[in-house]
Amino acid sequence: MKVSAEELASGKLLPSTIELAVQLIQVNGYVLIEEVLPRTQIDQLNNRIGDYLEGFMAKNGFSLEEGFHDGTNHIGMYLPFEHPFCDESLIAHPFVTDIVDQILGSDCELTYFASNTSMPKGTKSQDVHADTGARFGSRFGVNVPITNLVVNYPLVDVNDENGPMEVWPGGTHLHPDSWYSSKVLNKTELAPHMLSFKAHMPAGSIMIRDDRMWHRGTPNRSDKPRPNIALIYSSTATAPYQGGLQIPQETYDQFSDRAKQLVRKQKIGSEVIKPY
Repeated sequence: MKVSAEELASGKLLPSTIELAVQLIQVNGYVLIEEVLPRTQIDQLNNRIGDYLEGFMAKNGFSLEEGFHDGTNHIGMYLPFEHPFCDESLIAHPFVTDIVDQILGSDCELTYFASNTSMPKGTKSQDVHADTGARFGSRFGVNVPITNLVVNYPLVDVNDENGPMEVWPGGTHLHPDSWYSSKVLNKTELAPHMLSFKAHMPAGSIMIRDDRMWHRGTPNRSDKPRPNIALIYSSTATAPYQGGLQIPQETYDQFSDRAKQLVRKQKIGSEVIKPY
């Protein structure tokens, strides 16, 4: 979906837009809002992540030629709470908080702050997966409310060539909770018989998705990395990873009240932790 020029200029979604986005997430598993962040900011973020990726690969002995992570060449890398990543337009973008608050409650928390990058020369896709397991064990046979929302910001234009996320929307997030236990049929066996698509996203877009929606990373056949920033917002009643984000005191002190509320249970006053 696209938002109006007036919404972009004001930084505020219309109530009708919020309601549409909420219902798309509830029914379809995700919503994609195209081209929200300015290209100048996206380019700065992309360049900085590129610096970190080089060191991260060297530290972990990753080789594009030899391949890594079973040939997916996919990197998940935590991000430090430093400029330009700690900008409030990322951690508390008003479009995101308008939508997330409606689903998780206005007391929700930011519990995950990282990046996912499909590197060149990958030879295979990731396994089809959800980002969560059963919340109440294999015996709970009804669907439970959304408790975690993943927010992705692509830092380059995502197309068929550079490793787009493949998604299985429209119901995979609506199974009974017990479906997400280890005892159900392997998703990889079912997914080829189900409708999926590869999500093309202009740089600076925002994807918000139920963390139970099935998805996977696909091979990057271009010659450049395909990074995106990945955040998770959680219902305060079920929030995992509390204390997992390490935020310097001076960074926290500069946040708005809304941003402070989102990270209130994290490690405030910690030193910046670099990815390598």
